[in-house]
Amino acid sequence: RLVVSHERHPPLLSPPPDPACWIFPSTTPNTRVKLNAMLAFRDLTRSRAVVAVSALLFLTCLSSVAAFTPASGFHGASLFAMQNTRCMGRAPALGPRMVATPERATPASMFAPGQKVGPQQPGQESPVKYEYDNQLLDKNKVEGTKADSGHLRFPLQQEMADLDEISISHDSMIILKHHGSYMQQNRDLQRSDKAGYAASYQFMLRLKNPCGKIDAKTYQAIDDLSNKYGQGDLRATTRMAWQIHGVKKENLKKVIAGIAEVGGSTLGGCGDINRNIMTPPAPLADPAYQHVFQTANFIAELFKPSSPAFEELWMDAKKPKDVEYWRKDMVEGSTGKNHIPPVALTLEELDKKISEAQAFDQGTGIITGDPEEPLYGRCYLPRKFKIAVTVPGDNSMDIFIHDVSLIVIMDEDGKTLKGYNVMVGGGMGRTHNKESTFARVNEMLGYIPKEDLTEAMKAILATQRDHGNRQVRANARLKYLVHTLGIDNFRTLAEKYFGKSFQPAVPLPEWHAVDWLRWDPPGGGGWVLG
Repeated sequence: RLVVSHERHPPLLSPPPDPACWIFPSTTPNTRVKLNAMLAFRDLTRSRAVVAVSALLFLTCLSSVAAFTPASGFHGASLFAMQNTRCMGRAPALGPRMVATPERATPASMFAPGQKVGPQQPGQESPVKYEYDNQLLDKNKVEGTKADSGHLRFPLQQEMADLDEISISHDSMIILKHHGSYMQQNRDLQRSDKAGYAASYQFMLRLKNPCGKIDAKTYQAIDDLSNKYGQGDLRATTRMAWQIHGVKKENLKKVIAGIAEVGGSTLGGCGDINRNIMTPPAPLADPAYQHVFQTANFIAELFKPSSPAFEELWMDAKKPKDVEYWRKDMVEGSTGKNHIPPVALTLEELDKKISEAQAFDQGTGIITGDPEEPLYGRCYLPRKFKIAVTVPGDNSMDIFIHDVSLIVIMDEDGKTLKGYNVMVGGGMGRTHNKESTFARVNEMLGYIPKEDLTEAMKAILATQRDHGNRQVRANARLKYLVHTLGIDNFRTLAEKYFGKSFQPAVPLPEWHAVDWLRWDPPGGGGWVLG
């Protein structure tokens, strides 16, 4: 059973109810100490006792807070002595939330050791003054959670080890998204079965499938895993990915590891990082389309988080048995007759090229200095980052609604890649009854030669990383930054990071909404069905 799922609106979740559950997550150099409490308001006769017990717990635990202070570069060890406690990492569903937060977020409090640039100290100065302030994060707790996570590890690592609990805290949910999963509940039980609803915590997993491609081995694996550990169906999403629903917490690691072992991955399926990259769903041998697919594969690897947290949490710090199938597509001779233009001769050479491309520093403020995340830094991006790649005229993935859209420009011979037109600032999401949020189509940024692809894309990502709105999360997407600056000022700012100018865009033909729902000859024999 296949269900089309809309990625932009995952179910809204409430943290699991757990009275009198107190949390002291890791204190980082910003001395953020979160204190959460749920008071039993419905039982007023016990309120004094609750306050007294809570105060005692606070005084007792406060003396131990200094023990919970791993550095941001800390690799893989457990954080808390409280790992085995019943309400470790749990966030209350109701009641006041008291947070001790510095008045201003500074580089010292929000950067990783060695990090030099980021949202509190941009690599390049903006040509205009913003109405928002990325040093004022009191209304956006997600930024503090990412900063405290040790590069996507905590508190998720501890809470996943506690299998007596069927759910995880709100902070862990934020971190889990970057690993490709959301926690959900069965809404059908919300009114009819309160007890059943409270016990219905489950997890959705979203795969990363660049170009919408999935190989037979990975598809067979997710089909089997859904039958064994999920609700027995697979969902094809509007961004060309696949989702598994209904996975219980105790089985989550098995499912994520099972996908990775056969050459799939959920890393980057969700979260404030680069998401699944879309292309036309047409496996054609035409050279322009082949360059589209290879460009998408390359950027997917270029913008993959560098932190080893994924392997540490789900693979016991081991490499999967097989490599991702899209990485195989980038190696010489790996995909047969209708072969995508290769990036490298071997997987080892590919790994070296990707690593060097990520770390290359031309001194324009792109590289953060964070040794674990040279491109993203300690707090990653303000919001999700969506990319699409296509050929001129093929609008099958709606080229105007992505953060960044690339249009492949071929040489006159029709076989040689020449460069790319680049568009920025699109997105369809908005918040109901919040007029400061809106849908927006992207605009033409300019043209780049093919040899400038890596640094141009890194420059756009760094522009959003440093200048996107982190004070108000609802306005954090790249489209709001482009809207705030205007396309000309955005181009000026991005060019400072790029170190070059974007050239005038190559004229394009009219766009057509091709659906590919038909039989087509891919070239080289045979037919494909869309």
